[in-house]
Amino acid sequence: MSHVTTAVDAAPTESERPSSKARQRILATATRLFISVGIRSVGVDRLIAESEVARATFFRHFPTKDDLVVAFLRSQAAEAREQLTRVRAQPDGPRALLAEIAAGAKVGMDCDGFRGCEFVNTAAEYCDPDHPVRLVVDQHRAWVRDIMSDSLHELGHPTPVATAEVLFTMRTGAVIASSLEGFGNVDGAFDRAWWALIDQR
Repeated sequence: MSHVTTAVDAAPTESERPSSKARQRILATATRLFISVGIRSVGVDRLIAESEVARATFFRHFPTKDDLVVAFLRSQAAEAREQLTRVRAQPDGPRALLAEIAAGAKVGMDCDGFRGCEFVNTAAEYCDPDHPVRLVVDQHRAWVRDIMSDSLHELGHPTPVATAEVLFTMRTGAVIASSLEGFGNVDGAFDRAWWALIDQR
């Protein structure tokens, strides 16, 4: 299997290690607020207040808000990677993984108040491709595309890399459309298109 070096591979810095309950509380609060409200609209003062930590404690663990955003994304990426790796280990691993990613793309079609993917949303808020936050986003998305390509290759697909790109674009589009426009999987159209691309020979 090919492997993309991601931010979740990097050794955490001292401020990123789960060294205290205060840090864990700050990160949990940030995760809740960043996902439900957005990153730019949540200020440091609110994060400190809702985490119930002293200002000095907050900045000891996260010298800047961007450091907290990076830690949040690394945590989310590690969770997603663990889940996809676990699915990939199933007997029908490659196909199961592609089904899992398709299911994730359809989450917003089946629930109210869906705000989209935290990585896509964060990329929209951080436009500079060289910003540390964007690097985490881009590296995680590259890892997902890579494992999709590997799975297609194992299934004997004739164009695994190109098809993984198209499938990932479909996933991103479905997530955005369902969060903004109420896009739905009408008569299973998304599923048919997804699996048609996977099963082509």
